[in-house]
Amino acid sequence: MTTGALLSILVAWLLAIASPGPDLVQLLRVGAVRRNGVACALGIMSGNLLWILASMLGLSALVDAVPGVLTALFLVGGAFLAWMGQAALRGGLAARRRDAALPEGSLAASSLLSTTMTTTQAWRLGVATNLSNPKALVFFGAVFAGFIDPDTSWTARSVVLVMMLVTGVAWFVFVAYAVSVPALSRRLQTAGAWIDITAGAVFLLIAAVLVIEGFSRLL
Repeated sequence: MTTGALLSILVAWLLAIASPGPDLVQLLRVGAVRRNGVACALGIMSGNLLWILASMLGLSALVDAVPGVLTALFLVGGAFLAWMGQAALRGGLAARRRDAALPEGSLAASSLLSTTMTTTQAWRLGVATNLSNPKALVFFGAVFAGFIDPDTSWTARSVVLVMMLVTGVAWFVFVAYAVSVPALSRRLQTAGAWIDITAGAVFLLIAAVLVIEGFSRLL
């Protein structure tokens, strides 16, 4: 594998993980508490590790040979995002009702997950969010596969794996640290209800697209 090919993979990878999507939205929800944000970031990269390994082991070939696999991924991913979306939306709306009941001038009740969850829960949430992320479906099911030829050596694949893991962990942990800066963290906690409501709406919208796409493949 040439240096140019490695750079192409790196650029495509960085564009994929830096573009807005469920992974970054979830970090905003839990990142007000730094340890949970970092745990969620590592969970996201744990999910990405599974995607990378699956792609290197022939995910795209399996999808081409058995189209039903991609359909199942769309439906399962959509169902899980819908479950996360309704939970976030309900939590945000409940927090808004609690805020309305507080005396004027009191601090808003934060519905951000990071204020109550453990680091293990944050890690698991990161894994689950990434595995149901439609961007990951597209990137690893189609784009990434185009860079890895079937005859690519496992030495070259290992180099790609390490490169993607190092840059991915660096990016998501950086985001986790950025949103946990005290000034921003306080703002996130104050706006926790609205962040949950917005995140829930985004997750439900993406879930609807995935489920519709999945059912259209069944027809």
